Amino acid sequence: MTQDESVHPGAVLAQAMAFQPARLVLTGIEIGLFTSLAEQPATEEGIRKRLGLHPRGTDHFLAALVELGFLERSPEGEFRNSRAARQFLVPGDEGYLGGFLRIAGQVMYPAWDRLGEALRTGAPQASTYTGEDMFGELYESDEKKDGLVGMAEDASRPLIPALVESFEWEKHSSVLELGGCRGNVLAGLAKAHPHLDACVFDLPQLEGDFTTHMADIGMAGRVRYHGGDFFADALPQADVLMIGHALVDWNDEQRRQLVKNTFAAVRPGGAFLVWDPVIVDDDESYLRNLIRSLNLQLMTPHGKGYRVEQCAEWMREAGYAEVDHTSLGHDVTLVVARKD
Repeated sequence: MTQDESVHPGAVLAQAMAFQPARLVLTGIEIGLFTSLAEQPATEEGIRKRLGLHPRGTDHFLAALVELGFLERSPEGEFRNSRAARQFLVPGDEGYLGGFLRIAGQVMYPAWDRLGEALRTGAPQASTYTGEDMFGELYESDEKKDGLVGMAEDASRPLIPALVESFEWEKHSSVLELGGCRGNVLAGLAKAHPHLDACVFDLPQLEGDFTTHMADIGMAGRVRYHGGDFFADALPQADVLMIGHALVDWNDEQRRQLVKNTFAAVRPGGAFLVWDPVIVDDDESYLRNLIRSLNLQLMTPHGKGYRVEQCAEWMREAGYAEVDHTSLGHDVTLVVARKD
């Protein structure tokens, strides 16, 4: 609102209490509501019996999800998933976001309750790790590792079609993805551009998960894996190096060093690609990515959002000759640095 506009207390309350509708959706995922209704629509009584819910509150919980657009109710009183819920909250659909949102409800939501402490101390507030080596610690637990991998893939999956189209892949023959996890993004890229020699570079702890996943999706042998630490180990050479949803996990000095490390590995005439929720002034994503930056401060030892101008500066300092950027949608910006 501008200063000239009158401010209604309802608008202030709605914004300040927005955690309530958020919790409705996250709880629906937590208790398995959307998955259950995908199997078979049910009345309120049927839902209560199926999910073990108490009569007090269940009727209004379901009615509120109808009003939010996640459920539909027939004249006979049967509840079913709305189109949005079917597309994004039920496992098996390509647009599934439930893995991300389940962990968000379990880990991010409690951490945001301690935002004041994070602002006072600068310390992360996530309860899933205790030291500086967040990834190493999380990967020691299969449950935590699977949760982190699921979140990463849910976040990156909607970007694959735009990434396939937003760069001149036909001019290059090889690509190396830093922090590529189980290879989901590179698999999508290799399917669309079969000529690419594609390789994931990530921590050795993930290689078994990568191998299993590539076999499951019919891409075994099409995408390779190279285990290592991109801060400590030399990077394999490729025409194109890229990193997505990962540069945000580090502080500015670490990011500057990582970008510098890529320059020697990019072959002449190649490029380095970064895709992240970059903060871009006057873009419609500006506020949402500021909030994502705060989320990174709560969830990681070092992470914080960065501005597109900062990223371009790191790339030019590393020796890249030309830098430009474009939107991939979903509040993510692709920054491309080219090497002469």
